[in-house]
Amino acid sequence: MKIKALISSFFAAVVFVSLSPPATRADDSMPIMPLAEIKPGMTGEWHTVVSGSRVDSFPMEVVGIVENFIGPQRPVIICKALDATNKLTGPVAGMSGSPVFINGKLIGAYAYGWTWPKDQALIGVTPIEIMLEVETNYPPVAKSKGTNSLASRNPAGAGADPQWRVAPAAGGPDVPAPATLQSVMKPLPTPLMVSGISERTLRRFSARLSALGLDVMQAPSGSTHDIDNDPKPGQPLAGVLMSGDFHFTGTGTVTWRHGNRILAFGHPFLQSGPAEMPMASAEILTVVQSVARSFKLSNTGPVIGTIYQDRLTAIAGEIGRKPNTTHFEVHLDAPGGKTRFFQGELFQNQMLSPILSAISLLESLYDTMESEEQQTIYLDTTLEIPGHEPVRLADAASGEDGPFELVIRELTMYESLLNNPCEFPNVKSLAFHVRLADGWKSSRLDSLNMDRDEVKPGSTLHAIIGLRDYRGEPSSLPVSVPIPADLRAPEVRLFVGDADAARRMDEPPPVPPQTLDQVLDRLRLTRSHQNICVKLLE
Repeated sequence: MKIKALISSFFAAVVFVSLSPPATRADDSMPIMPLAEIKPGMTGEWHTVVSGSRVDSFPMEVVGIVENFIGPQRPVIICKALDATNKLTGPVAGMSGSPVFINGKLIGAYAYGWTWPKDQALIGVTPIEIMLEVETNYPPVAKSKGTNSLASRNPAGAGADPQWRVAPAAGGPDVPAPATLQSVMKPLPTPLMVSGISERTLRRFSARLSALGLDVMQAPSGSTHDIDNDPKPGQPLAGVLMSGDFHFTGTGTVTWRHGNRILAFGHPFLQSGPAEMPMASAEILTVVQSVARSFKLSNTGPVIGTIYQDRLTAIAGEIGRKPNTTHFEVHLDAPGGKTRFFQGELFQNQMLSPILSAISLLESLYDTMESEEQQTIYLDTTLEIPGHEPVRLADAASGEDGPFELVIRELTMYESLLNNPCEFPNVKSLAFHVRLADGWKSSRLDSLNMDRDEVKPGSTLHAIIGLRDYRGEPSSLPVSVPIPADLRAPEVRLFVGDADAARRMDEPPPVPPQTLDQVLDRLRLTRSHQNICVKLLE
């Protein structure tokens, strides 16, 4: 039997919150003015918080009603601000959901505006009637096994559901456009306030975040417990994507409340449909005035419930309902016995959870006192899913961009798990154990020499793998390859490569996984980049 050598050049590190109790019921008696009764010239006011938790009122006048604004049968009420302050600031990000009243009756939520005002502040008000469809048609239900937290962007029957029509992305990226498009009234951005993450780290993920329509803002925001945890209409409310040592929150305003049920924002946050997003109280520090974009600067309070629907005209939440979250941890061991520990709670979502976990992991690697220019990173990952054996994976990276390459591999792995075709895994915890070693410990495959080119079934083939490190210094590694006794092929090949090259050589599975257990079993076969892979191929 003849044997051929097949090598693949590679670059690898070589052998080297608890939930608050249900809040007191807010005032449920809130009269509503139907859209049919609203006429141009009518005056009223909107209620919102511009500092702390006190609700202030601001005068406005109805300009008119635009039919089919978001989509068929989805109108918006056009109003204009009458006070000098709001003419100066223009629409304010974070004011989304502020309830608007005429003669003491609720007409809807301040939700849309033009980013570049000129001596006027025109706002779009989402009528309360179409916001209430979210409350009526999508009541909260207990999340069962296999329920997908993000659901589908195009679920069965969605074509007949106006709440699934695509709206302008709330807080979407600012894309240069012709002057004619600047006149489009857009949802007020719901800025994703980020703290605990450096600009260097966010820059590496800016394209991915923009593609999801997220308006990311670094701000000196944080958490506080000295806050009103019984949010009422006009008061701020936060959707919490991650809490702990890394904060990702989006703040808007409560529009309507009945008992422990809340409607807010007047437009989507992520437009994910069914959701399991932690809902928190918030306080407003101040309104930052800007010609380009004014916004509310906020602190986030404790989690008080769950945002269970994220729809075209509103988000819906329930106070007292505990959300499903993933506990996130990073244990970091650095040279000299130094250790660091970071943790938080992560919103469960197919698209965002992998990105947020990757951002947090990269920040743990980049911006710690123990980070140096030349380091090798060894990473052990543990995933715990109730009812299943833990998944434990190992990987490593080295070189100038090693940390980012390692984190992207983790992101890809987590995306494949959360988007598997079987069922959504309710990941209980995601833990990273990082060991840092000074210096780059990376090598590239240089040669492969076998002791012979003919072998017999049942014998052992001996080979020498030649390596060169990043400085060009040579080294070698012996390997013994057993030849199966029942092998009958006239010719076989010996493959040597890194994890990526070996994966490209793998044959695709004959059938897709049918159960979550099968998905996890395949995930456990993920190869580490700290290993050299040797394969015998027919």
